[in-house]
Amino acid sequence: MKFLNNYSNRELNIWAELILDILVSFYFFPKIFPLIIDGQLYSEALVGIIANTIIIAIIYSIFVFGAINTLTKREEKDERDYIYELKSYRISNIISQVSIYLLISLIVFNPINQVRLNEFTAPMIAMILLIITLLSSTGKSLTQLFNYRKNI
Repeated sequence: MKFLNNYSNRELNIWAELILDILVSFYFFPKIFPLIIDGQLYSEALVGIIANTIIIAIIYSIFVFGAINTLTKREEKDERDYIYELKSYRISNIISQVSIYLLISLIVFNPINQVRLNEFTAPMIAMILLIITLLSSTGKSLTQLFNYRKNI
């Protein structure tokens, strides 16, 4: 537990968020790939996988972030922290917006194409939105860590 003293409360929260993203990836993607290979991506099994992923993320967040915030001392934010947060939110928003624009374009232009690429069902759109959220959260965490660590 002594190595945790080398990090501030903010950095521990950022690392915990990054670990959550990795945990969700390691749970979610191995369960999705067999559905893609078997051609069952449109099945109701996808709904259960998404629901379980969200439940795992909520339980992890309650325990880990609760432990971090009770065991470490909170620090006041200064201008540097606000700048780093704004930079990370900017990166996160760019990733989200570009991804959602691409998703909307695929949904709109899919019926126009002669060859159907995918059939966009509600579970498939939910899966894509979960992946977009995962990517934007990872981008935000990595940007914050980069900014905090480059100035130490």
